[in-house]
Amino acid sequence: MRGTRPPDGIIAPGKQDKIALAGSLKAGKRPISDAVGSVVTVLTGSGSGSGDLVSNDGYMLTNAHVVGDEKSVRVRWSDGIETVAEVVRVAKDRDIALIKSNPRDRDPLAIKRGAVTPGARVFAIGSPLGKAYQGTVSSGVVSATRTIEGLRYIQSDVSITHGSSGGALLDENGAVIGIAVSGVDTSYATGINFFIPIGDAMDFLNLEQN
Repeated sequence: MRGTRPPDGIIAPGKQDKIALAGSLKAGKRPISDAVGSVVTVLTGSGSGSGDLVSNDGYMLTNAHVVGDEKSVRVRWSDGIETVAEVVRVAKDRDIALIKSNPRDRDPLAIKRGAVTPGARVFAIGSPLGKAYQGTVSSGVVSATRTIEGLRYIQSDVSITHGSSGGALLDENGAVIGIAVSGVDTSYATGINFFIPIGDAMDFLNLEQN
């Protein structure tokens, strides 16, 4: 599936059948410390990333570059248990993917679509540098919103690195507002990291809350 570029220059998602995220609308406010249990490490044959539980029947969001061309991956939960996850849908042009595994009675993360406010406090959860650092939480603020090559991003100074890809960016109520995707890390620029807005992630995968 490839998106199309409309006159305003913003790349739009293609057409697919809708997938409902069961229990998503009932997911509510929760402490950041509790949200850690709904973020997994995604393990593949070539590396690792992070993933976020967004339904009570096991759908999770991660990056397309994390799953690559794999048909299934392993996910490692916060208690160290690993399960197999099917790669259900991939939107490479938005670098987002949907996988599904046994949710193990974990609660899905709440989802908050819509505009974000520069200066608002946010938290990133993921597995920087792999499973040894699973469940790492970092905090910062929304720095800006950007459009880069026709795609929207949330910019934040929260700390992420390799392995954080696919991890959740949460607001103070523990709701997902973005998915970690990349950062700028040079000797002269740090704390510039980018997240896919959750609304875009859902639109490009044609997901709806249920």
